[in-house]
Amino acid sequence: MTRDDLSRFFSLNLNFSAIGLEPSSGSDYFCTPVDAEEFARLGVDGIHFILLPGDERVFCVDPEMGEIGTYVLPVAEDFRSFLSYLLSCGDANVLSQIHWMNEEQYQTLLREDREQTWPGCEAVFADKERALQTIAAQFGLSPTDPFRRVKALQKAFDPAALRFSDEYYDVLGLDRD
Repeated sequence: MTRDDLSRFFSLNLNFSAIGLEPSSGSDYFCTPVDAEEFARLGVDGIHFILLPGDERVFCVDPEMGEIGTYVLPVAEDFRSFLSYLLSCGDANVLSQIHWMNEEQYQTLLREDREQTWPGCEAVFADKERALQTIAAQFGLSPTDPFRRVKALQKAFDPAALRFSDEYYDVLGLDRD
């Protein structure tokens, strides 16, 4: 289901960058699991979103803010949940940061994102709004606030099941057990 929804999503005529989901470049980072299927990236700091074999969850990989056990964390139960969270946040960037925030920080980030302006931002905001409306209509979804759900998903996640390359262990100075 998740992979079918993902294919359908990327077949839409959207400005994916406007919602923080630039198409995958295929370049792995030391902390990208070896069996990961990258489908999009934020476009900053190497942050990217992946699927793992046999798993419906959507994961975020963050090479800059992560640490052992948090470089790869789930951000949605499945791709449709991911999209409904995206509809709520307006941008995938917020989803990538939930792991280190408390609820007040999360609400502040949402507010700051909504209030941010710069010269020429109207075109970006229009693209974002079109993308979000298209996603809602095409998938029959409503916005769902992700904060508590993602926090619970991440708390229950055991990163020990992830498989990493030799580079991961070398970079972090870990034994390969």
